Amino acid sequence: MQGNRTSGMSDRSGQASQTARSQDRQQSTSDRTQSRQDGQTAREGDRQANQTDRTEGRQDLQGNRQQEITDRQQNRQDYRGDARDDWQDYSDDYHHGGWGYAAAGAAVVAGAYALGTVFSAGSYATLPCTSTTAVVGGITYYYCGTTWYQPTYSGRDVTYIVVNPPPGY
Repeated sequence: MQGNRTSGMSDRSGQASQTARSQDRQQSTSDRTQSRQDGQTAREGDRQANQTDRTEGRQDLQGNRQQEITDRQQNRQDYRGDARDDWQDYSDDYHHGGWGYAAAGAAVVAGAYALGTVFSAGSYATLPCTSTTAVVGGITYYYCGTTWYQPTYSGRDVTYIVVNPPPGY
């Protein structure tokens, strides 16, 4: 009977060792599955973080591009404003510096022609508006609102110059 006992023990120890190996395999499989799941979760977290970084980077670039566009537009507007101011300063300097004497000489000549009439620097090839005609003291005037014009000749062409209203108007 001892042979049977030994054989029963070896069957039991064989079964125990088989059960232990089976448990080890199950634990190993469970560990690998858990490891894969942990790796997948980590990769998903990395992908989400990378996607967030890329989105923020694109938004920053878009903001920078928009700011650069706004800055360039402001620079153009500043340049245009400065150019306009420079032109107006030049015009003021030129007309007040150079035209002052010419306007005074023209006023003297015009004074001899029609007393009380003073010329300004504006002249037009055609009237800039629909005008009304007024003849005062034998002199023809045209007026639009509060602006008065008098016809003159420039060579063979008639031009209209801005004048002060005649006496009584």
